[in-house]
Amino acid sequence: MIGAKLGAGREADVYAWGDDAVVKLYRPGFGGHRAEGVALAKLDGQGLAPRLIDVVDRDGRTGLVLERLGGSDMLVLLQRQPWRVLGLARALAKAHLAIHAVRAQGSLPDLRQVLAARIEDAAMPAQLRDFALRVLNGLPDGDRVCHGDYHPGNALVAADRVNIIDWVGATCGVPEADHARTLLLLRWADPLPGTPLFLRALMATGRSVFAHGYARAYAGGSPVPLRQVASWLVVHTAARLSEGIDIEQPTLIGLLDRARRQAGR
Repeated sequence: MIGAKLGAGREADVYAWGDDAVVKLYRPGFGGHRAEGVALAKLDGQGLAPRLIDVVDRDGRTGLVLERLGGSDMLVLLQRQPWRVLGLARALAKAHLAIHAVRAQGSLPDLRQVLAARIEDAAMPAQLRDFALRVLNGLPDGDRVCHGDYHPGNALVAADRVNIIDWVGATCGVPEADHARTLLLLRWADPLPGTPLFLRALMATGRSVFAHGYARAYAGGSPVPLRQVASWLVVHTAARLSEGIDIEQPTLIGLLDRARRQAGR
């Protein structure tokens, strides 16, 4: 039933599976299918993510058979239709709030434990690592579904519906933590290698407007006041260093050092 190859990521390849589904085949050694499968089961019927149809094995590779979604990648829409920037930012925030309304306690990896492990593995000065871990130790546990890599490139837009894909990093935590990760990506994640300088400048302007629109819509739609977002940003900045994106390292280290100095630690 496996058809044409539709895409590839760090952990998996995606193929057509009949007319109405795709199969996401994970490479040997990667276990993201466990968290993704649990998250999609938790979100079933919410209209926020593809439906999990089946779990299969092909040549020793675990595959998730998923509903095939229509629509366009939100990142592509932002590039092609920049006048929609605020509307798309609000749509991304609305979907994120709906995800964070779903409880997941006991079924997904604990977000704080995942972040602690990533910070321990990251390349950074010891004083910054110690600072980030101290901040993390003062932050709360949570019981809500957190995506872990929530940004426009993982959002598919069809009419007025937004579906979120790529749940390999799903965890259980507090909404503010997942929100802070998105703010970090929107504000400071580096464009893809090879992006021309003039396009980088345009993206910088657009991303600032988008990030502000998303942040404002998320805070305005939250059922409770947001707490400790700045602290979660510190933790996620440190954890981001574990991803080994060399071009981002000076910016992330600078952000961490500034936060440490402001905290007087």
